[in-house]
Amino acid sequence: MTEDALTEDNRVRVTLLAGFLGSGKTTLLNRILSEPHGARYAVIVNEFGEVGIDGSLVVGSDEEVVELNNGCLCCTVRGDLAETIVNLLARRERKLFGKLQFDQIVIEASGLASPGPIAQTLEIVPELAERVVLGGILTLARASTIESELKEFPEAEEQVGYADHLILNACDLVNETDLERIEARLRERNGLAQLHRAVRAELPLAALLGGSLRDAARWNDLVGVAAEHAPSAHAAHDQSVGTVALRTRGMIDLHRLKMWLQFLAKDRSHEILRLKGLFSCEGFERAVVVQGVYQWLELGPGEQEPPEESVLVLIGRNLNMEQIERGWQTIRGEALS
Repeated sequence: MTEDALTEDNRVRVTLLAGFLGSGKTTLLNRILSEPHGARYAVIVNEFGEVGIDGSLVVGSDEEVVELNNGCLCCTVRGDLAETIVNLLARRERKLFGKLQFDQIVIEASGLASPGPIAQTLEIVPELAERVVLGGILTLARASTIESELKEFPEAEEQVGYADHLILNACDLVNETDLERIEARLRERNGLAQLHRAVRAELPLAALLGGSLRDAARWNDLVGVAAEHAPSAHAAHDQSVGTVALRTRGMIDLHRLKMWLQFLAKDRSHEILRLKGLFSCEGFERAVVVQGVYQWLELGPGEQEPPEESVLVLIGRNLNMEQIERGWQTIRGEALS
């Protein structure tokens, strides 16, 4: 088994691979399925033909699964994604793949799909929630086209907004000045993601597919950097996806925080794509960690010491900043004006 492949509770880590049409997802998938990287991934794609698996790499195949000689599997989605994953896990548990026993799953989303509903499926379908854990969302963006895609297609904005890793691909076709401008626009839309430059998606696979949304070591960097570069709640926003950071040095009432975040997740689920936070809460000796994807929300004690400044980072579209600011005042126990 690859190092750190499984979580402590032995759930299988899942990475969502997103990106607009032509962003380079297939190139990255072909690397996963062909390189001798030493990891064992099960890759779920829409069609085998789009990936173009080299016949010399195939160990065996059936109607739904192709086994490869580098220890990976490729599986097509036939109908419901949740059912596909459940069936794949069942075969793994029954050891039907023999020596090619995968440790992680990579799901390719359609070029016109938002990652949010897929992420929520992994959390709310009982047969999946107890057996898999969302490791992260990886979005590819083609450097020469992403600006126009963000203007024209809400799906592209959501793919960027949900990402934990943003790969700005085909950078060899764009000059340095333009690349810096494009990166600034991506950071405006998602201050939480780690941004990478690449040519033909040539980046270390372990860095992209390792780790987990729940890994405590990632929190200080992710939230801290996002809070440093994001505008405050008072900043003006246009109609596109953007990042906002809310800060306070006072102690937070956990009950108020939970009630407010649940309201946001339910009432503004299509506006708020991602949220992450670190809080100092009354009665807790450790930091309280919050994260949300789409309509899924998780809140609980972390491993860190309570931060001197509590921070909540929101990524969303058409954010109602007046409403958000009122809620933020409420959880801090301030009187509303």
